[in-house]
Formats: sequence, C-alpha cells, structure tokens
Amino acid sequence: MLHHENIVPFDPERFFDLIPDPVCIASTDGSFKKINAAWERVLGYTTAEILSIPFFDLIHPDDREQTRKDLRQQARLKIIRFVNRYRTKSGDYRWLEWNATPGDGDLVYATARDITGRIEAEEQIRLWADTFTYCAHGIAIGIPSTKRIMTCNPAFAAMHGMSIDEVSGLHFFDLYPESEHERVSQKIAELKQKGVIRFEATRLKKDGSRFPVQMDIVNISDDEGNLLYHITTVQDITERKKVEVALRESEKRFRSVVESAPEAIFIQAGGCFVYLNPAAISLFGASSEEALVGRAVLDMVHPDFRTLVGEHMRLLNEERRSLPALEKRLLRCDGTSVDAEISAVPFTHESMQGALVFVRDITARKKAEEERLQLEIQLFQSHKMESIGQLAGGIAHDLNNLLTPILGYSEMMQEQLAGDESLQEAASVIHQASLSARTLIWKLLEFSRSRSLEYRSMDLNEVVKGFEHLLRRTLREDITISYILFEETLPVQADSGQLEQILMNLSVNAQDAMPYGGQVLIETDKVIEQEPLSELTPGAYARITVSDSGEGIDGETLTHIFEPFFTTKERGHGTGFGLATVYSIVKQHKGFIRVFSEPGKGTQFKIWLPLFAAETVMKNDEVKQCIAEKPEGSILVVEDNDQVRRFVVKTLERQGHAVLAASGGAEALELLDELQICPDLLVTDVVMPGMNGRELAEKIRMIHSDIKVLYMSGYAGDIISSQGVLDEGIDFLEKPFSMQVLVAKVTEMLCR
Repeated sequence: MLHHENIVPFDPERFFDLIPDPVCIASTDGSFKKINAAWERVLGYTTAEILSIPFFDLIHPDDREQTRKDLRQQARLKIIRFVNRYRTKSGDYRWLEWNATPGDGDLVYATARDITGRIEAEEQIRLWADTFTYCAHGIAIGIPSTKRIMTCNPAFAAMHGMSIDEVSGLHFFDLYPESEHERVSQKIAELKQKGVIRFEATRLKKDGSRFPVQMDIVNISDDEGNLLYHITTVQDITERKKVEVALRESEKRFRSVVESAPEAIFIQAGGCFVYLNPAAISLFGASSEEALVGRAVLDMVHPDFRTLVGEHMRLLNEERRSLPALEKRLLRCDGTSVDAEISAVPFTHESMQGALVFVRDITARKKAEEERLQLEIQLFQSHKMESIGQLAGGIAHDLNNLLTPILGYSEMMQEQLAGDESLQEAASVIHQASLSARTLIWKLLEFSRSRSLEYRSMDLNEVVKGFEHLLRRTLREDITISYILFEETLPVQADSGQLEQILMNLSVNAQDAMPYGGQVLIETDKVIEQEPLSELTPGAYARITVSDSGEGIDGETLTHIFEPFFTTKERGHGTGFGLATVYSIVKQHKGFIRVFSEPGKGTQFKIWLPLFAAETVMKNDEVKQCIAEKPEGSILVVEDNDQVRRFVVKTLERQGHAVLAASGGAEALELLDELQICPDLLVTDVVMPGMNGRELAEKIRMIHSDIKVLYMSGYAGDIISSQGVLDEGIDFLEKPFSMQVLVAKVTEMLCR
C-alpha cells in the first residue's frame, strides 16, 4: 500500500530545466516562447537575450532557407528532423540536430542536440581518408611483426602495376629485387632505433621491371609505446634521376664551355666566389682560382659601387631575379680598377643560392666612348659657336648702326646740357644704356670669336687701373681686390678689350675657387729674360700676375687647365672656355702664360707680354704732342646709313674739321671729281651697296696716294676680314663707337 505523503509532486518547470539538451517552445513566426537552461550552456546567451532575438537571426545565413522548408513540413508530419548551425554569443557557430513536433496553433515543440564535435570528427576522418586515397605519392601500412603489407592507397598499387587487393598481404621484400634485401633489412633495423628513416631504393613492378624510389618510413606506436604498424611513403623518382643524370652531363658540358670562354665567368654563392674560369682569374689579376675562392665578392668591387652591387646580390640570392647587363667598376688583386659590363642569373651551387655572373672588360670601350664623347662635345660646341657667330654677325651690323648715333648724340647732349642737371642726367642714362648695349654685343662677338682685334700701343698699368671699377662691380663683396703696379710705364702692343677679358676671366675663376671669400691680387712688373723661357726669346717683357687665396688646383687638373671644353665645374655652370680664351689671347699677343698652384695654397697666373722698342715709344710721344695741339684737316665721310653719317659729320665739324659726306662709293668719287679737292682723311663704312670701302679707298689712292683711310663697320670680324680691311697696319673703328673714340682716332691719324 502506497503512502501518499512520501510522493514528490511532479514539477514540469523543474523537469524542463533539468533536460541536458536545449529544449524550446517556439512560434513559426520566428520567436522563442520558452527555453530551458541548456541554451545558455550551448550558445552562451542568457535566457532573456535568446528570448529577445528572433531565432532565424541566430541561424547561419546559409542554413536559413533550408530551415524554413523543414519547418513548413510540420503541417503534415508529427515529428520533423533537421540540422542547422546556430551562432553563439562569441560569434562562432555550433551544429544542432533538431527534433520538432507541431503544437497548438503556430507553436512548435523542439529538442536540439549539439553535434558540433561529431561533425568535426567526421570531417577530420573524411579529410584523412581523402588524403590517403588521393595522395599522389604511394602510401602503404605494414605490420612490423609479420613484415607484411596490410593495405595501401591507389597510387602505391598503381606504381607497382597492381591493384590494392594484390598488394595487401605481400611481404615487404616481395617488392624489392633480391639485391636490395640486405640493404632494406639494415634500414628496417635502423628504423627501430630512430623511429623514422629516409632512403633511396629500387622497387619491383608486377611485370618484373624496376624503378627508383625515395622511401620515407615512420613507426606508429600506441600510448604505452607498443609498435602497431609502419606507414611507408614511396615517391617514384625516375624523372628526377633522369634530370640528375642530364644535369651531370650538362655540368660537364658547362664546365668545358666556361673554361674555354674568352669572357670572364664566375659563380657566387652566399656572397662569396665559389668558382672562376681562367678568364675571370685573369680579369681580377689573381695567381690562381684558390686566391679568390671563398673570398667575398664585394671585396673585389670598387667602393663607389659596393652598395649597388650588394643590393643586386640580394635580388639574385633571395628573390632569384635575373639582372640585365650593367656597367660597374671592379678591383684587381693589385688594387687597380677595371671597368666592366656585368650580367647575372640566379644559380644554385651545392644547394646554396647564388648567381652565375658574366663579366666583360670594357675599359678600352669606355676609353673610346669617352674620347668619342669629348669629340662630340667639342663638335657640338664648335657648331654652337659657329651658329652664334653667324647669328651675331647677322644682327650686329643693324644693332651697331642704331647704337652709333644714340651713343654719340647722348655724349653731345651731355656737353650741351651742362647747365641743366635734370636733362643732363637723362642724357647720361641714355649714354650708359648705349654703352651697356655695346658691351653686350661685343661679348657676344667675343664668345663666337667674330670680333676683330685692334692692336694699339698702350700702357699696361693704365689698362689695369681703368678696368678696376668694372672688376669690382663684377666680383662678390666678400672678395678683396688688391693691386701692386710697376712704378714705370709698361708699353705694350695690344687690344685693350682683350687684356680686360684676361683680367675678367682670371678674376672670375679665382672667385669660383673662393666660395667663402678671399683675396685677389693683381701685380705688374718689368722683367728681363736672359735665357729662353719655353716659347719666349730672351728680352724685355711686361709681366702681369693674378693671384688668389683659393682652394688651389691639383696636378692632374693643371695638365688640362688651358684645354678648350675642359672644366671642373658642375654641368651647366661652365663651358670650359674661360682659361682657353685667356691662353688664346695671350698667344695672339705673342706672349706666354704659366700657372702655379697646389691644393689648399691658392693659384697664381703669370703672363709675359713683349715690351715696345725704344724708338717706337719715341714716335708715340711725338704723336701725343701733336694730339695735344688738336690739328684740323679736311675729311671725306662715306656711309650708307643716314643716321650714322650725320652723327659722324656733325661730330667732326664740331672739332673744326672741313667735312664732305657721301652715301656711297660712286657718290664720293663724283663729289671729289666735281670739287677737285684732296681730303686728308677718308672715313668710310666697309660694307656698302655697289662699292665697298676697300674698293673706294683703292680708287681714291690712284688719284691721291697720300690720303689716310679710317674704316668703320658694325659687321662681325669674319665678314670684315673677307673685305680685306683688317690687314696689319690698317685703321679700323668698330661700331658702335662714341664721339670721344671717333675724335681721338681721327686726331691720332691726322697726327701721324
């Protein structure tokens, strides 16, 4: 008989929570109505969190559609079963296996079981099964106690020409030729000690043929260390063996070709030489291959190229990238350098990554290229100068004709406006601008060597002093200019503009050698050379010395310092004409130049110019006396440019001369014939329409042989020379000229 007081009342809620698997009551609209405590353990959410989330939001997106289809079956089935994945609070997904029963209305009663572990285990088993079945290498499982094969994968059976059933149960030695049995036994004994072995062997196929293999065998034991079975992996290395044989033959041929190659070839591995052919040994100047093998390749690379070569070696050794032919500089064993063209490809030497390097000595080629480049540069500079000369010659005439009256009339205006400071200042500005324009044209002509030289007797000291103002404005303020001039007159026959060019070029060169400031010293003196000095004969010379406190010049540079196109300045900062021009001017003046310099001790240029003979000086003194008396004479001016002609006529008339004017040669001859006069001086343009100045002078001299002739022109020197008016002893005025220059020249000619 039962005692009711001992019976525990049934509590559905407590029973619901004690169920270990997740249980729920849900609505087909996608919401949970009730869940048990197991849900929090499986998914990590609290009960309140799960009840607030539509269950379709927890289902993996790939499983939602199938879950909807499964739930729709509840209308016709009492129990539905399906599997899907639910998201945990940590973001992972768990596999759940469901049993669902339809309830009242739209309710569903369901129980879920977490089968994640089972599914993962099944996937792992399937993965290993697929690996075993589909592995390209042969795999067999052997029983150590019986030395027989338990099973194998298809690849193992296929490489022996058998099926899996035929292989299963075979003794280990059945698949080796008898000659391999003893060796295989040794390997199995070794396997007992090591637990894993690898070796190469020969295997047998069903038809008795043999093939080489690589064997990898490992022991598998239980937790107590008892040996259970062997797993053997077999790889058919027939093709590899063929490749190795071919490689050995290839290496033999390679060595034969490389040894006899005229080009230097070496192999580097790990950044060191491991092989050099005879040509490479010779290139590096080594006594033998042993002298370089094992030595770092970078040791034999010029320091200027080591960083670059080091990066190239990294690309070859690590990234296995080939390198195109590049020019570098290498070192020989004696320390000398050699220019080389180097290319390389990745190369493996005894399992070490490295490179096969090809080296071609291009020292001779580089020298030839440099010589060709210098010739090309010189040709280019020559063409450039020729083009500039042609351009200068083309525009100089018109510009000089325009500047001549501007320059001259501005001088007249300055004299006439002496009482009006404002207007006189304006005239002065016009005059200075004209002088600047004239200087620009002359510089252009000098650069193109189209300007003519006019040699006159002058005092070297006066040229130096007269140029002081312009030189001071040209050099930087941190350059001090000092002078020590000879106390007596130093008469020389020279072109003053060219002497000024010498001073300018040497001083600017000195400035460039003193980037942080310094001193330029200009000295003049008189020297008597008793012994022949290079190209100078014994005699009296005026000597000018330009010294600086700059950086100095090394011996190698000194040997090239006067060469055209040679410069130590950066590209674009010098043409290399400065000192070459100085040298050329000195030679044209029959002088001699010498340079003295050492690095860090400054530089000194000395120039010797011949002094005048005593009688020449006497004649010059007589001319000076005559000039002081301002002689007057009759002058015929012939000029096709109206403005220039009127300026010359007016200037000479203001000096008291009787002046006749004509616009061309024919008109001048008619004028002389009509007036029946004989002028003291003919002032004529050189290039004129119809009859040029030289032809006009010759025709007049046929009648008046004593007439003096002063030529003038605005054309470049080479054009004037073609007219024959720059011969020695001929007087010439280069346009544009000032009023003072014209007056001085005419006065000096009348005084001869």
